[in-house]
Amino acid sequence: MVKIPEAISKVFKFKGKTKAYLVGGAVRDILMGIEPEDFDFVVEGKGINFGKRFAKFVKGTFVLLSTEDDDGRVVKGEYNFDFNGLGNEGLEQNLARRDFTINALAIDLDAPNAIIDLFSGLKHLDNRRLQPASRDSLKLDPLRLLRGFRFAAELGFKLEPDFFKQAEKVKLTNVAAERVSYELVRIVSSDDSFEHVMGMDKLGIFKQIMPEAAPIIKDRPLWKHSLATYEAVEGLLTKNRVFKNYDREFEEYVSLPRRRPLTKLAGLVHDIAKPHTQMISEKGELHFYGHDTKGAKLVESIGHERLKLSGNDVDVLVSLVKEHMRLHLLATNKDLSDRAIRRFFRDLGPDYFGAMVVAWADGYATAGRTRHLERTFFRMLDLKRADESKPKVDRLINGHDLIKNLKLVPGPIFKVILNEVLDQQLEGKITSKEEALKLARKIAKEHKPQ
Repeated sequence: MVKIPEAISKVFKFKGKTKAYLVGGAVRDILMGIEPEDFDFVVEGKGINFGKRFAKFVKGTFVLLSTEDDDGRVVKGEYNFDFNGLGNEGLEQNLARRDFTINALAIDLDAPNAIIDLFSGLKHLDNRRLQPASRDSLKLDPLRLLRGFRFAAELGFKLEPDFFKQAEKVKLTNVAAERVSYELVRIVSSDDSFEHVMGMDKLGIFKQIMPEAAPIIKDRPLWKHSLATYEAVEGLLTKNRVFKNYDREFEEYVSLPRRRPLTKLAGLVHDIAKPHTQMISEKGELHFYGHDTKGAKLVESIGHERLKLSGNDVDVLVSLVKEHMRLHLLATNKDLSDRAIRRFFRDLGPDYFGAMVVAWADGYATAGRTRHLERTFFRMLDLKRADESKPKVDRLINGHDLIKNLKLVPGPIFKVILNEVLDQQLEGKITSKEEALKLARKIAKEHKPQ
């Protein structure tokens, strides 16, 4: 017996003699024991008209989805009710246009204890298989290419060979960037996304959604390292086997919005500019000077233009790519100072931890060399904890003091001065406002244009 969610009881009451079916992912979720929040219905006649009337009945909000497809949505509380009209077609034709057989199941609201299964969806659901609902399922909507990998990652299902046969003939070129990024972020948010990232790579999906990565993808050794870095990032974020003595810092970072998927993506593209910066020295040594800085610019363009990510998401990606080499340099500096460590934390803000994750994964993917990184990271984290345990330090001077006492005009020099003053204050080299202003004058003079 099918357990119908209480949330759709009002649809039962409202529909009257109108033929209506619950379809799609909601049916799948019900059968899997998952409580749906989104419900798709197909109804006799016009779906938009039905939706508008239902919105008034439940005092919800009606949202027009597509006049062409006769789709309307009613939002009521935390639930979404989508209504699509059958028009002159039958239920079988409607279900045949859906993406996968497990989403082509239906429940007749007049006989809710039986599942309508016209495409072997129940068998595929039981076998945890993802089979396209028709021969041209992916062609009907190329975004289904990514949706397939997303369902596989989130539900733990296996994609059938027919999916890959169809996928080889489908391109994402004309799909809206926002739709692509939504599916991509959902895929990489999964704890076990690596095998699906590899599947996407084999189909050439990354070259389609970020053409800027084409040069590194063509360089198989570099791309293989990038994929290995992604895998290492995912493994660390899933099990935290490296920072096990720093659980608080780990949890603080991963609890920030979207940090898990963004850190994984940063790991994938951290070396994206290496093909553009490759050079061979007179000694025959291969170098990639500045690939971190140039890579950050490429990632910024990808984030804004290709994926249409939010400004905050792009800032996180740019920061993690730009700063991953900084940590390698700190770890190889025999005279690493507390000042340099504090500046790193100050510059990175809450994303310092993500930069450590990417740098560690980068080192792990390069012949497993991580001991020197771990020693440095643990020292840095211990210093951060020690500083945080001390009473909060009040700055000796601020920007207002620079304007009032030094007659300086606000600009980039303010950050240089105030950071240096704070560093020397923390190190105990200056202890008074007078000493701070004296140091500020010295720095301002040194930075004064000639």
